[in-house]
Amino acid sequence: MEKTDSIQQPFFALLRAGLWGTPADAALFGPDTDWNELYRLAKGQTVAGILLDGIQTLPAECRPPRGLYLQWCNTLMVIEEKNHLLNRELANVLAVAAEADVRPLLVKGQGVAQSYRNPLHRQPGDIDLFTGDEGFERLNECLRREATFEEEETYKHTTLTWHSITVENHWVLATLSSPQANRRLQQCIRQWHSDPSLWRTVEVEGCPVKMPPLEFDVVYVLMHAALHFLNEGIGMRHVCDWMCLLHTYSAVLDKKRVAELFQLFGLTRAARLMGAIAVEHLGLPAEDLPIAYTPADLPDARWLLSTIVNEGNFGRYGGQRKKRPAGYWRGKWYTWTRIMARCREMGRLSPTEARWYPISVALHSMQVQWKKRVK
Repeated sequence: MEKTDSIQQPFFALLRAGLWGTPADAALFGPDTDWNELYRLAKGQTVAGILLDGIQTLPAECRPPRGLYLQWCNTLMVIEEKNHLLNRELANVLAVAAEADVRPLLVKGQGVAQSYRNPLHRQPGDIDLFTGDEGFERLNECLRREATFEEEETYKHTTLTWHSITVENHWVLATLSSPQANRRLQQCIRQWHSDPSLWRTVEVEGCPVKMPPLEFDVVYVLMHAALHFLNEGIGMRHVCDWMCLLHTYSAVLDKKRVAELFQLFGLTRAARLMGAIAVEHLGLPAEDLPIAYTPADLPDARWLLSTIVNEGNFGRYGGQRKKRPAGYWRGKWYTWTRIMARCREMGRLSPTEARWYPISVALHSMQVQWKKRVK
């Protein structure tokens, strides 16, 4: 369902207020405010905790009805508890890794959350670790001792349920569909991953955690969002993650290097469109951007924003996606045809990636099947 200005305006007013800690415009909220739809939209975009922070800046008479307000507060409590759980288990995973002489890097998730004004109010997901080739299987074996479930291994990572949380252990951090861009990406990853002095340390609830170099991380967070958008869709949390990372580290970020990496990986256009959304709708200072957008980018930025808002996180709220059919090969064919159609429609974000993405998905699927046969 298309989201009208009557919902989008108050939604973004609350989102900005929650992100920055500044008062939302109370004039946008009154007896006709559809708070149930705002709550549904906040959950669908995985920013319910941030919006509640924005609601706290409103006068009491402008806030949601008591029943919904309490429900929203309960949602925030669940978000906070999940964040605490992930942070504790992250420390435990790293301790297990250290015993096996493995030094994994944390990517996305709980590391990016530390860039938020209130890290505990960011909607959490799982724990993503990058070990590379060396140490990958050693860490897998350690985690399997206490894992209760393991998904089918992909070409990039294993996924285990460990102490009731999901842990993804990556031996491949990321891939791009364009062969030339992917060669550059893998070379860049090898260069900084082989030199631990380039890794940065972030403290997560008192636990020092290693993460990729800042400039690469800024590019990687947007890259991850762009690839998810081509495949299935993203929520506003993805945009907020990138924006908070840019703003928190603006004073020390080498923006010229970031711009170079976007150019190398064919993601300059994606960075301009995401940057336009961050500045025009989320209140990011334009000087925090590594690549400036132009007035010519604004129509496509509005299209991107509309798609994000109407589809929801991972496309779950678009209401147009057909159910994946039963059966392995029927499911694969469904995925292939859906991706082909989506890339034709969504190529405005990253034309080169959209052109190569369906081929890349097919190749990765064949790699997984071959690996299973070899085993």
